[in-house]
Amino acid sequence: MSSSLFLLCLLPCLAVCLPNRPHILLVLMDDQGYNDVGFTYPGRYEKDLETPLIDGLAEEGLILDRFYTAWLCTPARASLMTGRYPLTLGIQDELFQSNTEQCLDEGEILMPEPIRANGYATHMVGKWHLGYARWSCLPCGRGFNSAYGYTQGTIDYMTHETTNSWHDFYSCSDTDAGGKNVSINPGTNGNYSMELYARRILQILDDHNPEQPLFLYLPLQTVHSSGALSNYFAPQSYFSEWCNDTAHPRCTMQAMLNAAEDTLNTTISKFKELGMWNNTLMLYMSDNGGLNDSYHSNRPLKGYKFQQFEGGIRTPAFLYSANQDILAVRGRTACYVHISDWYSTLVEFTGGWDAYTASTGKVPISELDSINQLELLITGELDTCQRTEIMVNIDPVRRTAVYIKEDFKLLFGNQWDHAKCKTNLFYPFNVSGVDWSIVQLYNITGDAAETTNLAEYYPDVVQQLYEVILLFMDAQEPLKCQLPDVDNSFPNEVVPFCLPWDFPDGVTPSWATYALLD
Repeated sequence: MSSSLFLLCLLPCLAVCLPNRPHILLVLMDDQGYNDVGFTYPGRYEKDLETPLIDGLAEEGLILDRFYTAWLCTPARASLMTGRYPLTLGIQDELFQSNTEQCLDEGEILMPEPIRANGYATHMVGKWHLGYARWSCLPCGRGFNSAYGYTQGTIDYMTHETTNSWHDFYSCSDTDAGGKNVSINPGTNGNYSMELYARRILQILDDHNPEQPLFLYLPLQTVHSSGALSNYFAPQSYFSEWCNDTAHPRCTMQAMLNAAEDTLNTTISKFKELGMWNNTLMLYMSDNGGLNDSYHSNRPLKGYKFQQFEGGIRTPAFLYSANQDILAVRGRTACYVHISDWYSTLVEFTGGWDAYTASTGKVPISELDSINQLELLITGELDTCQRTEIMVNIDPVRRTAVYIKEDFKLLFGNQWDHAKCKTNLFYPFNVSGVDWSIVQLYNITGDAAETTNLAEYYPDVVQQLYEVILLFMDAQEPLKCQLPDVDNSFPNEVVPFCLPWDFPDGVTPSWATYALLD
């Protein structure tokens, strides 16, 4: 099929035009810094890590030089799954915690729901971090046929326990044949989690009919710390010969990246074996920037995870397909892409909303922040930019606001403030909720490192962007702020697992399995 004919077909509905609807492999790395891969700023900045598989795919695909996400795990994943900015979801400040009712609003339609309605098998392997109090908070209650991994922000790579020593390694499923099920994964203690994920991926692919389109979401555990923030880990076998010092932070980071590449290579090899790879679109990104430590590097960008400087919210990202008809444009693009954009893009890519609306009677909300990026992918023009602005966030806890418009980025408030939401405090969702006295304006097109504050030189730009922030004030939702103290919640001393405690009829928790775990 010619590219021009394909374009004419694809804009109304890609799924109808291709003889075999494309599979989707969505890879979300955890805390990967801008300088923790080789394909960002090639030849322009010193690299001390090797990521040959990731770099090779990126360089043969479409590198997104200006890909933006959120400053933390939960807000980023929420945007990806809902197509909305965190401030419209009540996730302006902190992460979802255990022993709380925190959960994405059940009224939101998550990405896998319309994709599944379009005939796709939907599976997830890795980190969720979007709530687990009820079945309807879990991935399998929100459109995934199956999920395997953990619910919280971080677990140990070998014991699969949280920092409080609670077990957080589960499976769930929602299928016509097997119904709704959720259980812990027994017998995994002492096994490296990245290898367990690879084993589960192979199981999914072995059980999958290649004729059915597949949506495989891999929010991988790497390169997040293992349990505690300062604890990074990979088995000795993953350390490179040229960097085998287990006490050296960047050697450890290299080993963790080697493990990630091994998992990706296993996945891609299986796709190829099943004849699926030439009909697959792969998306790769990180949920936020790297931490401010000696393991990660966000250079040359300023800032780190928890902040809304470039180093905290601008991450490595690329698209790849071996099929030119699926991904027509190659090279690098400076167009803005936000993590929320994949919501509209992938729903349209898989067939749109008609099947989901027909089966449920529901329609997508009109206030989506997601922008459909299909035209950027298929026209073959690197400058077919769809997005000109990003409302990064308004945080009433830290009293900050950040907005990007074309070349400029405006920041209000103390970006170094790491205050956390407290349930016994009132946070205003109006102009008094931001510290307007601290102003920073950067031209991030020419100054990605945010070294020169232009606020005093461009007061008209500051005023223009400030007025847009005020408009977004009204879009905020109340904070989903809770302390981990919900009565009778899990985990506890009797049921020491991060799994739901509120089950509706028709859902089968494996209580017997819970009780058997040491």
